[in-house]
Amino acid sequence: MITREEDLCFRTYSPVLNYRYDRWFQNVEYNGRTLNKEEREEFVKVIDDTVATFTSGLPLLTEELKRSEDLMDDYHRICYVVYSVSLFVVMTMCDCMVAGKYFILADTDYDRRFMRGKMKVILNEGFKRLYGYNETNKNKAEWFRLQGYLQFFPEIIKRQYQELTDQLEKQSKVSSWWRDERNYETHIDSERLYESRMVDIEESKEMMETLRLYDALFAVNHFLTNVHACLRNYLVEKYRRGEIKEE
Repeated sequence: MITREEDLCFRTYSPVLNYRYDRWFQNVEYNGRTLNKEEREEFVKVIDDTVATFTSGLPLLTEELKRSEDLMDDYHRICYVVYSVSLFVVMTMCDCMVAGKYFILADTDYDRRFMRGKMKVILNEGFKRLYGYNETNKNKAEWFRLQGYLQFFPEIIKRQYQELTDQLEKQSKVSSWWRDERNYETHIDSERLYESRMVDIEESKEMMETLRLYDALFAVNHFLTNVHACLRNYLVEKYRRGEIKEE
């Protein structure tokens, strides 16, 4: 059953957009530029506003995730997986942005090197959890959780899933995704950690590298928006056929 407040939103279909996902996987070269004070303030404001926008929907997302958890019909099993993957994507995107923000704001050398190391941990763990680098961690990756439910979706979703898979596969081969830095930071291997943190830091280079994960997550987030649209359109169809009634 749906409420009268929900009635209006069930009268129209949501669009499924035909994105060019390759636009988020371009190789952007850093230019060696350092932001001035005003640019840093604007950068921080954009991050704060973006994080606030993304996180504003998390309470509702987690509420729907819990509601779907114990419902075993196909629709709710699909919803649960989609909501779960969406939660991972949004939170990891926000973590990327916040880590970059505090890297930019760091006002001592040690703080700056510390934040650079933590960004590398997020880059490595984030992409490993999103897609993986080998068959072992791909089996646990969020992206492949969606694969088993593609049969329920239209061809445009299946095609976009394959297109994004191809892009993510290429991205997984771009580099080692800072595996060594992640290990030194996580396991506090002090000698190697010190050496890792003493590398020359180029601000724009570090931020461009962070974009590799952020842009991949952003592309997946757009795909999930299309998936959400399909799920909503399924309910619109049921409403129009009279299979969902108002309370």
